[in-house]
Amino acid sequence: MEIDGLHHLVLLVDDLPVAEDYYRELFDLERRFREGYRDGEPGTVPDHLTWPEAIAAGIDPSMSFLGRDGFFLAVAEPDAAPDDGTGRVDHVALSVSPATFEAVAARAEDAGATVEHNAHHHCAFTGRYDVEWELNAKPRPPGRAFAEFDVQ
Repeated sequence: MEIDGLHHLVLLVDDLPVAEDYYRELFDLERRFREGYRDGEPGTVPDHLTWPEAIAAGIDPSMSFLGRDGFFLAVAEPDAAPDDGTGRVDHVALSVSPATFEAVAARAEDAGATVEHNAHHHCAFTGRYDVEWELNAKPRPPGRAFAEFDVQ
C-alpha cells in the first residue's frame, strides 16, 4: 500500500477573506484558486478579482485554496449551522497510489462507511471516529473543480 502523504488539509473559518490573508501571510502561501457560489451555483472566482469585488459581483465565498512547496491548505466557510464552530479541521486528504485508492475505499466500505466517489481518482468517506477522509490518486497540487464565473 502506498500513501504519498498529505494531499491537502481543509480548515473551517468564520471570515474567509480574512482567513485567506492570515494563512497566506503566516505560511507565505500562494493563492492557487478560490471558489464561491452565485445564485446557488458553485464556481471558480476569476483570479483578477479581489474578495470584495467578487462579493460585489454576487459571489458568496466558500473556499480559498493556498499552497507552496508541496504544502496545500484550504480555508472554507462551514456548510453546517454556525454553532458547529469554526477553527476546526473539515477533512484530511491523502495522496495515494491508484492501487491504494481502490484498497482503502473497499476497506472503508467493508467497515461500514459510505464512500462517495466524486471522480475516478477521488473519493471521500467519514470513518468510525467522525473524521472525514479524502483519497486522491491524482498528482498534487489539486486543481480547480468548477468553471470560472463570468464576471467582467
